[in-house]
This record gives sequence, C-alpha cells and structure tokens, in this order.
Amino acid sequence: MPHRGPWWLPLALWRRKEARRSLLLWVAPVGIGCAAALLAFAANAAFGLFTSFAEHRWWPFVALPLGGAALTWFMRRVGPGAEGSGIQQVIAALRVADEPGRMGRLVAVRLALAKFAAIVGGLGSGFVLGLEGPTVQIGASLFYSFRRFLAVDGVVQRRQLLLAGGAAGIAAAFNAPMAGLIFAFEELSFSAKGHTSGKLVLAVILAGVVAEPVFGYQSYFGRVTLTAAMPLAHIPLLLALAFLGGLVGGGFSWLTIHTARWMPASLLRLQVARPYCFVALCGLCIALAGLAAPIHGSGAELVKEVLAGKASLDWQYMPLKLAGLLLTFLTGLPGGIFSPSLSVGAGLGSWFLPLVSQPWHNVFIAAGMAAVLAGVTRAPLTTAFILIEMTDGHSMVLEALLAALLAAWTARFFRVRFYHDLAERILR
Repeated sequence: MPHRGPWWLPLALWRRKEARRSLLLWVAPVGIGCAAALLAFAANAAFGLFTSFAEHRWWPFVALPLGGAALTWFMRRVGPGAEGSGIQQVIAALRVADEPGRMGRLVAVRLALAKFAAIVGGLGSGFVLGLEGPTVQIGASLFYSFRRFLAVDGVVQRRQLLLAGGAAGIAAAFNAPMAGLIFAFEELSFSAKGHTSGKLVLAVILAGVVAEPVFGYQSYFGRVTLTAAMPLAHIPLLLALAFLGGLVGGGFSWLTIHTARWMPASLLRLQVARPYCFVALCGLCIALAGLAAPIHGSGAELVKEVLAGKASLDWQYMPLKLAGLLLTFLTGLPGGIFSPSLSVGAGLGSWFLPLVSQPWHNVFIAAGMAAVLAGVTRAPLTTAFILIEMTDGHSMVLEALLAALLAAWTARFFRVRFYHDLAERILR
C-alpha cells in the first residue's frame, strides 16, 4: 500500500460533497463578516476624512459634485448592477434563480468589489448613505460565488446561498444576528423549511461573531432602557409619532419609486441626457442643505450621541436629512437607506421631546427611528428587531413593535413596497 502524506486526509474530505458543503457554511459567513468589518473601517475612515475637511465650509461644495461625477463615471464603466441599496438586486436574483445568466448580473464578486469601492467614495464625498443594504448585496455575492464548490448547482441551492449571504450581511452590518434572521424571513420572502433554516442560522451567527470584535461588544446605538411603564398621557403621542413616521417613510418610498410623477420634466431630461451634470446638481443641493444641519453620511454617530444625551437635533434636521437621502438616491450611487432612515426617524422623534417627560426622551427618539424605517420598508418585524438589538432595548419591545407595526400599516396608503418594486424595475 503506497505511503500517503499529510495532505491526503484534507484532499479526501474535499472530494466528498458533504464536506465541501459543510466547509462552505463555515468559510463563507466568516468571509462576509470580514468584508463587513473591512467596509465599516474603510467607510468610517473616508467619512472622517470628509468631516475633517468639511471644517472649511466650501469643501462640501467641491467634494460632493466632483466626487459624485467621478463615482458616476466609475459605476457606468465598472459597476453596472451595483447601483442603489443592493437589497433590490438580491430580491431580483431570488426571483430569477432559475436563470444563472441573469443572476450573474445581480450578484457577483465583481459587483461586490465595485460596490465596496463606491460606498467608500460616496461617504468620503459626503453623500447621505448607509452600509447595510450594500452589505446585503456584498454578502449574497460572496456566498453565491462559492456555489462552484458544490456538487449540485440547482435553483434551491442558489436561493439558499443568496438568502444566507444576505442575512449574514445584515447581521454583520448591524451587529444584530436576530435582525438578520428576521430580515431573511420577512423582507426576502423566505420560507423556513428544515435544514435550510439551520444553514441560515449558522451563516448569521458566524458573520456576527466575526464582525462583533470590530464593531465592539456593545449595541450599535448604545443602550435605551425603561424603568417604569409609559404614562397614559404619552401613549397618544407615541401613536401620533408612529403615524407620522409611517407617512414620512411611506412618502419617501413613493417619491423614489414614482420619480416621473413628481420631478419636473426638465430634471428628468437632465438625468437621462446629462447624468454627470444631474449628479453634480444633486451634490450641490446636499452641500447647501448641509450648511443648516449635519446631514452628511449615515447619521449613525450623531444619533448615538443623541441617545447618550451628548447632543440634540434641531427641528430642521429631519426634513433636511430626508431631502439629502432622497437626493442621494436619485443619483443612483450605491448606498443603503437603513441608517439614514433611522437618523430621519430620530429627527422626527426629537419633535416630540418638548411634549414628554425627560426619562422618556430616548424612547421617543427610538420609536421615531422604528416608525420611519418601518414606513420605508414595510417590514415591521425586521425594523423592531434591528432597533431592539441596536439599542439593547429589550425593555421597550412593546413600544418598538407598536411604532413599527402602526407605521408599516400607515405606509400601506402609498401602495409601495420599496425593495420589491425596485426589484421589479430591475427585471423589466
């Protein structure tokens, strides 16, 4: 019998289909966690550089239009298919899982790399965007790229890879494993069955474990705790906040989906005929709004300071942040809406602070965050779990769920499903 070296056992295991599948379930989520951590590090560094230069009030008027034009050129040449949030691309890929050719134009390593570079450039230029949606597309693209190591490449396997990768991306981006699971079940329209659910759970846990040391062993936005039941007089105010949050979030979704119904014809022509000029114009408008309120970037750090009692939000922050987010979306540049929507919600919640007692200020800020994001996505369970995990707010489960559910119900008035409508547009 010939002598077999130490390499024989790994090679023998690799030849087994089950071993390759198991290795994939361990290696791919770790890679997603590392990618999310690296993206967060690079994006924070880029935005920190923008902030340091923004001490000169003229800098945003240079960085935003020029950076936007450069990123538009980059996306048109390198990254077609990586525009916008990224969640809509994953949903679209799930719908055409029986067509590998079309899926390759929606989830691929090339798109993940382009999205990574564009996100860092967008935050370095001062646009209003977040990392969470892009991390979903990056995670799904990385996980899907490992399919070549599987013996079977069928429709079911492709969908499993996309769902696990997208959920792991949310978990790693928000440092919120439960939110990643709920996101996959609720927003990606995933049906939990047998061993597939186990794969999803494993992917989310591993991605979160890898990313957690980078983001810190504490919640994303600090901690919001309740020590007593909410006074009855505050309940109508909470309901009003949730209703307004649904209108704000649903209105934003409607504006993004139906641009042709409200944008002037001259701007629509400019957007198509001269895209670089259109993006530069949007950048100038964002820079102008930034003179009145600190709207650049995702807003996560500012909201964290607000919840910690170290900062406050003026009344104009909410509408200007919302306008900046809408303008950034219109440019078509890669960027997520989760964190900016939460920031808009924090601004809306701050409107109610003069009406409630001080111990409840943070609760209304958090409820506003849940209401606006649920209004945008119409995914109340995902929203509530994201907020609870991001604020360690397990004591305000009922308030978060109430705000998210009422806001999502209110947003139905606009008859828009943000990510799903965008996915349909991609597949046309």
